[in-house]
Amino acid sequence: MKINIIILTLFFFFFSKLNAGQIFIIVKNIEEKVGSIHFALYDDPDFFPENDGKKIGFKKDAKEVFEQGVLIKDLKESHYAIAIYHDKNSNDQFDTFFAIPQERYGYSNNAPVFLGPPSFEEASFFVKNDGMTKIEINLR
Repeated sequence: MKINIIILTLFFFFFSKLNAGQIFIIVKNIEEKVGSIHFALYDDPDFFPENDGKKIGFKKDAKEVFEQGVLIKDLKESHYAIAIYHDKNSNDQFDTFFAIPQERYGYSNNAPVFLGPPSFEEASFFVKNDGMTKIEINLR
């Protein structure tokens, strides 16, 4: 009986991971491989790109992002949007001067920016349960 429970548990664990979506992110135009790249993943258009509304937020070393890209795993099937910025001075803030960005940034779909961030619809893409979605983001 114990063996059946163990096999059943392993079966569900294995197949639940197979039904999870993944996003592979390549960041283009990294001029200097110093500091870190901050990533924010959103699945709710009402909160994009607010800091409090992100589903997942993390940072990675800029050199590592340049060389390897970034993989986000275990996502449910949904529409997502990504916002990133290159924190060259590693102060964990998106530096601006009179609302003008002093650090490079980007959005999924390379969504256009005009007097503010793009809409969720412009930056969003769909991730399937059992697939990997490749996203390229150009820093501007």
